[in-house]
Amino acid sequence: MTTEPSKKTEQADVRANLICAAYTCFTASDYDKVSIRQISELAGVNMAMIRYYFGSKLGLFEAMVSEHIQPIHRRAKALQQSHDKPTLADIMGEFYQTMIPNPEFPRFLFQLMNSEHSVEAKGVIFKLFEPIAELTPMPHKLLEGWGELDPQMLKMSLLSLMIFPFVMPIPMAKLHGYQLNEEFYQQLAKHNIALLENGICGGKR
Repeated sequence: MTTEPSKKTEQADVRANLICAAYTCFTASDYDKVSIRQISELAGVNMAMIRYYFGSKLGLFEAMVSEHIQPIHRRAKALQQSHDKPTLADIMGEFYQTMIPNPEFPRFLFQLMNSEHSVEAKGVIFKLFEPIAELTPMPHKLLEGWGELDPQMLKMSLLSLMIFPFVMPIPMAKLHGYQLNEEFYQQLAKHNIALLENGICGGKR
């Protein structure tokens, strides 16, 4: 006889497998081209399980994206609560630590949002990102008190340092001698933090 805890564990496993399969499928192809049959076969479960746990393909897509966005939200929120005023290095370090385990996720978002299709999926992305826009990549108070620097331009500079390495086309990276792996991202995070703290000339002209 199956116990209640065992049922809960089994349900959690099925749900997790579906999210994992969805991530593989959605990051490899356009949202509109991915079918629930393809996802369910990869997860090794019946298609009905997608409707049971998520209601639809779009519901599964939203759960999958949310699964990857929530760590960003939690870390950014914790950073705000632990500092009166987080530094640029704090924000940079937290972002890289969150993204390094899933470096293909930003590239997936970039490709999706630049697609002419997948309207439903884009709507989900906007819905999930809007509440954390003030936390990611940095809060407004971090942009205050920068003298003559334009806060919006400062934000764009930081976005460029943080996001471009993860959406840079792999062939372009290879052309410039970069191998986009965990070691590279770790090294780049330290470099960019040092760059922000010391300036490109290390305070010397």
